[in-house]
Amino acid sequence: MEPSANRNRTAPMLSRFSSRLIDNIPAHINAKWRLKSLRKQLHEGYHLSEFDHHYLRYRTAGRGQFHLVFAADPPVTLECYDSLIRELSPRYRISVLELPGFGYSFPKHNFDFAFDHCVDDLANVLMHWRSGPYVLAFPCASAFFSLALAQRYPALVSHIAMMQAPDWQQEQHWKQRLDPKSLLRTPGIGQLLMKATQQKVARDWLGYASNTPAFTEQARPHITNQLHKGGCYCLASALQSSLPQKSPELGGITQPAMMIYGDQDRSHRKTDFNTIRLYSDDIRVQAIPGAGHFPELEYPQQFSRLIDQLLVNSGVHSTAIS
Repeated sequence: MEPSANRNRTAPMLSRFSSRLIDNIPAHINAKWRLKSLRKQLHEGYHLSEFDHHYLRYRTAGRGQFHLVFAADPPVTLECYDSLIRELSPRYRISVLELPGFGYSFPKHNFDFAFDHCVDDLANVLMHWRSGPYVLAFPCASAFFSLALAQRYPALVSHIAMMQAPDWQQEQHWKQRLDPKSLLRTPGIGQLLMKATQQKVARDWLGYASNTPAFTEQARPHITNQLHKGGCYCLASALQSSLPQKSPELGGITQPAMMIYGDQDRSHRKTDFNTIRLYSDDIRVQAIPGAGHFPELEYPQQFSRLIDQLLVNSGVHSTAIS
């Protein structure tokens, strides 16, 4: 199944179409010169690519039979993955991407953040890399992208390793708790609010969601620096369009899957993570004691051991596809 590069990108509501332009138009206009500057400063293993609807910044490392693909959990940046990469790269090939609309993965004017379109865009990225099937390790809301990719493009996905991911309904409750006045979820108002307060939102969220001071202190300057230099934090557009009230078609996955969560995540204190099994009874749910919202980054050694268990014990081997 091939994602359509020329599909109709019209948003379901005029207000949403207009409001996401508050994010997209400035990013699209500024992307060329910002990316030109970034390309001159790329460190080893960091990459910038252009796709039909967005630009993508990602980093690569390691070698091995399995290719793990991580999605950075906004506002976390690629630079925050050093410790995790050190743990995993001796055994696995690693790619970490900043999702379109976040960090230096700038959206173009025609990127609409709609869930199904995001899934197709990510499928295009994975096909472009030509090194699958992949082990998708996506956190929180983006974990639903990995479920949809596994269902709709099964040849691309060998395993799924989600983080902080309950079922869609529980994620809606989480979204409402974080935005009780519906400011971020209101088209236009949410985008303008984020433009005015993104540094504060990012700083407050990191301090609230992480339960590991060492990780918090290590990540904070990277996040501050990226936003200061024009990185994206299109949180309102993502909440409005990528995580709408109505659930997309999910479930029926056949790939071995695990959901790993930090049991000290204050933002998910009322979340029942076992509900992720709605999409497959075989999903293994595993806590990392003491970790907050970023278990893979706060406790990389423990996370690495769980990945080993998922990949070694599943009996599924990675076979490269073209």
